[in-house]
Amino acid sequence: MTTGGERGQAHRKHVFVINGAPEFLGLMRRLFQSERYNVTTTNFVPNSFAQIAALQPDVLIIDLALGEQAGWELLERLHGEAATSGIPVIVVSTQPDLLDRAHEQVARYGGNAYLEKPFHLTAMLQAIEALIGPA
Repeated sequence: MTTGGERGQAHRKHVFVINGAPEFLGLMRRLFQSERYNVTTTNFVPNSFAQIAALQPDVLIIDLALGEQAGWELLERLHGEAATSGIPVIVVSTQPDLLDRAHEQVARYGGNAYLEKPFHLTAMLQAIEALIGPA
C-alpha cells in the first residue's frame, strides 16, 4: 500500500536536466524539487539517450556549450527517434549564437523553448509551465 505522499510523487511531472556543470545541476534540482516536480539530472554520459527513452520525462533541459558536439548530437537523436521525439525540450546556453542556430534548425534538432544563461529562475519555471503545466 502506498501513502498519499508516495502516490502524489508518482503523479508529479518529471523534469530531466542535462548539463556538464554540477553547480547548475544542483541549482535546477533544488528549484524543481521546491516546485514539486520530480527531477533527474545528469551530465553528458554515454547512456543519456537510453535514460531519457526509459524514463520518458515530461520535459528536457539541454545545455549547449561552445565546442561541444554532445548536446547537438543528443538533440538530433532525441528529435529523430519515435520514442523521444514528442518530449518537449528547453535548450539553454551561455552563447546566444548557439541558441540562434538551434532555433533556426528546429526541424533538425527540435526544441520548444530557448533560454540564454544566466536566466532568472522565474523564466525557467514559466517556460516549463508553458510546455507541461504546473507540477
